[in-house]
Amino acid sequence: MFALKSGNEEAFRIIMEKWYSRLFNFANGYLNNEENSKEILQDVFLRLWDHRQKLADNTTLNAYLFTLTRNRCVDLIRRERLMLQFRTDKQKEYLQLSENFDALSDPILDDIFARELQVEINRAVKGLSEQCQKVFIMSRSTGLRNKEISETLELSEKTVESHLTKALKIIKMELERKFPGSINLIMILSKRIGYF
Repeated sequence: MFALKSGNEEAFRIIMEKWYSRLFNFANGYLNNEENSKEILQDVFLRLWDHRQKLADNTTLNAYLFTLTRNRCVDLIRRERLMLQFRTDKQKEYLQLSENFDALSDPILDDIFARELQVEINRAVKGLSEQCQKVFIMSRSTGLRNKEISETLELSEKTVESHLTKALKIIKMELERKFPGSINLIMILSKRIGYF
């Protein structure tokens, strides 16, 4: 990871060689169009290169690359579906794209990413100051309101709010470092698991 982050083109080439065929098969399995799949992978690897310096040292390339590929496939299918939606001569293609879109929107894929997201959130929380960590856990894990937290910890509500704001900012920054370019998906899944 360090070699990639420092701009080593050889490290980047090795990553491309290692992952290209797996990602291509994944994309083409949904798109059933080799040209579109190649374009998507070109975009994915370009994005990896452009965001390389923002990657956390412990980024899991597997999850990162498959998530980027999946998101690009979803975007492409969404655009193509919109173009075909009202064409009566293209209903078969539209239905196939709809099935592929639904498959890519499968909650199982979201669950895999959400689990990885949870691990990273837990790691970020452990890095918070002790008081900030307590406030965050009481708020997000036990569901206490700010007033209840302030009474329990004998802090002002303003201090509780300040700790929560700081914790969320730090966690969001860590997630953006770990999964650059995926902030929309991160926010959706984080809301689903109750963090933002």
